[in-house]
Amino acid sequence: MAAKAAIALLLAAGLAVLFMRSLDDARAEPFLVRPQHLEGWTLASNPAAQGEQWRVGLTPPPEMPMRLFRQTFSRAGESLSTPLQPGIGLVLADELAGSTLSPDDLMTLARESGIDRAAIRPRCMGYRRESQPGSVRQLYFLIFDMPEFHAFRTALAARVAEAGGTSLRADALSPVMLLAGQPDVSRWMPIVVQDNDCLAPIDLETP
Repeated sequence: MAAKAAIALLLAAGLAVLFMRSLDDARAEPFLVRPQHLEGWTLASNPAAQGEQWRVGLTPPPEMPMRLFRQTFSRAGESLSTPLQPGIGLVLADELAGSTLSPDDLMTLARESGIDRAAIRPRCMGYRRESQPGSVRQLYFLIFDMPEFHAFRTALAARVAEAGGTSLRADALSPVMLLAGQPDVSRWMPIVVQDNDCLAPIDLETP
C-alpha cells in the first residue's frame, strides 16, 4: 500500500509540473491587439483621485482593455479583477501631495509634452507575482514605449519643485496600464518597469 501511495504522489506531482508548464507556455503566447485600438486614446483628468490613483492619464478605446482581459482570463484560468478606470497613469495623486498645480496646469503640461498625440506602442504584457504566507498577489499590466511620457514627467518634476510641492521623481513611474489582478489591482502603483517584467509579446491582430 505504501508503494502505491508513493507512486500516486509522484504521478500527482508530475501532473502538477506539466500543468504549470502548460500554463506558463500559454501565458507566454503573444497577446493580440486590434490596430484601431492603438488610435483614439484620450487625455483625461481625474481631480478626485487619491493615493495611487492617477490624477492625469491616457485612456484607451473601451473595447481594448476588455479584449485583453478576456485573453488573460482564458490563459490564467482563475478569477481576476479589473481596474475601475483603465489607462496609462501619467502622474499619481500621492506624487502631487503639497503641490499647488491645478488640474488645468497638469493637462496643459501633458499637451505641451505631446503625449495626447503620442504613438501608442505596446512593448509587451507585463506580469508580477508576490507570494507571502497565506497570501498570493499577482498583476497583469501592459507596458508601453512612449518617449513623450518621460518628457511629461521631467517637465512635471520641474514644475512641482517650482511650486513648492514635495519632490517628484520623473523616473518613479513607467508608462503602464493595469489590466487584471488577483485578488485586485490595488497597492501596485507606482510601477517602475524591470527587465524581467515582460511575460509575452504584443502582436497586431489581422483581419
